[in-house]
Formats: sequence, C-alpha cells, structure tokens
Amino acid sequence: MLENGSGDTRMKFCGLETRWLVGWLGVIALAVGALAANAGERPVQEPEESTSSSKTGAGKPGASGRAASKPEPERGYAAFYSSSLAGHKTACGGVYSATKLTAAHRSLPCGTKLRVTNLRNGKTVRVTVTDHGPFSNGRILDLSYAAALHLDFIKQGTTLVKVEVIR
Repeated sequence: MLENGSGDTRMKFCGLETRWLVGWLGVIALAVGALAANAGERPVQEPEESTSSSKTGAGKPGASGRAASKPEPERGYAAFYSSSLAGHKTACGGVYSATKLTAAHRSLPCGTKLRVTNLRNGKTVRVTVTDHGPFSNGRILDLSYAAALHLDFIKQGTTLVKVEVIR
C-alpha cells in the first residue's frame, strides 16, 4: 500500500494501481461473456454466387460445387540450382539432389506437384516443390539440374516457363 500524503492509500500490483487492473479485468470478463453468449449461434456464411450453375458447377471447367483449389497457371522465368548445392538441406527438410525432378516456389506448399512447360521449345516436365524461393527478382521458379535438362535450357541459364499445379 502507498500513501500519497493526503491520507489516500492505494494498492499496487506489479507496479500498477489495482483500480487500473480491476478495470481491465472487467473489460476482459465482458468480452469473455459476450463470446460465451455467442458460442451457441451458427457462424455467418458467405453468400453463394447468384448464377444458376453455382450449385452444380455447370459451365465451369473442373468445378465440382466447391471452391477451386488449383491456382491459375503462372508464367515467368525459371532458372536452375547450381550442382554445387547438392547435399544441402532444403526449406522443406529434405536434401537437394541435382538428379531428382524438384523445384523451389515462393508460395506453394512443400510436396505440391507441378507441370512446368518451357515456352520457348514446348518441352514439359513434372516436378515436386521441395524448397522455397527463388529469391531473385524476375523469377518464379528454381528447378533442379535434372528438371532443367528435361526442359533443355542449361546453356541459356534461364527460360520462360508456364507453371501449372497438378495436385
């Protein structure tokens, strides 16, 4: 207890006056009470599309009445990992191997299967995301050396690609 000279005594808890602490505890109790009161209510659902085909997915390729899980194909530049990185750990916890068909993508989760098409020669390869990156501006994908061999762009170092999520 502290006395401020005017006979007023105040309690302090952890350096704070108790009336401040009691005030905040009251606010927290009100919030918890409101949450508990709303716990029995159904959550608000987002409205469905207003088109007549929204329930059946008719007219939409690949639609099955649920939200599409595959993003649109990306187009941009890809490069390949140096063979000197073989044996280093990837962001997904594995070890990079130049002989496996793998890729690094900034936002797709580990294990995502991709179809990568070299837009300059039409060659295609399927790869698995095993790392995060690339961290260079202007590139959307880093590929393993084996994947770059399949796409036939080793001499150029980079190429324009289309990236499609398979699953």
